[in-house]
Amino acid sequence: MLARLNQFIVNCSTSWWKTLLLLAGQTSSLLVLLRIEAGFPAIASGATPFDMQNQLTVTQIFEQLPGYSDAAFRSYFVFQAVDFVFPLLGGLFMAAVFSFALRHAAPGWYATAVNWKLLVLLLAATLFDYLENLNFFWVVNVWPDEAMVAAQLGVLAKQAKLACMSLVFGLTGLLLLVALVRRGAAVLNKNADS
Repeated sequence: MLARLNQFIVNCSTSWWKTLLLLAGQTSSLLVLLRIEAGFPAIASGATPFDMQNQLTVTQIFEQLPGYSDAAFRSYFVFQAVDFVFPLLGGLFMAAVFSFALRHAAPGWYATAVNWKLLVLLLAATLFDYLENLNFFWVVNVWPDEAMVAAQLGVLAKQAKLACMSLVFGLTGLLLLVALVRRGAAVLNKNADS
């Protein structure tokens, strides 16, 4: 399965329309999440969904839950359903862009990453996002019982997700810059030879 997922990333990175489809899916699901988030404070005593609070603490989770109306619980479950699609599409899109950039910036490293099936590691943020979602779903689903362990694991998974995303975004940006410089140098060399 990991080999097929790695190959899927490679295939998307070599096809502009496949990458564009990933972006369109990611953007569409993000728009749904943002729409739910916009209406959430009115039914949750001013709170936004846990998943959208990057500085969330365990204490804040249990301070916010008493303010959830029945509509907020229903809205949160819809949010959770969409938030299982968004991180996968977002992770695959970023992995495809990273793969494209690596292929053009460092072809030798790219070959190694493809051969060793390392591109799937770029989906670590997606995995942590799923762990965050599962734990927050557990917390909300068993309320008013306080699922302390699930809340702690959800917050920890959120922090790990954000760290992985920052790393992938930073490396992808750097690789795109290197690829652009290499491309510019190749064009200059070609013009100088003519």
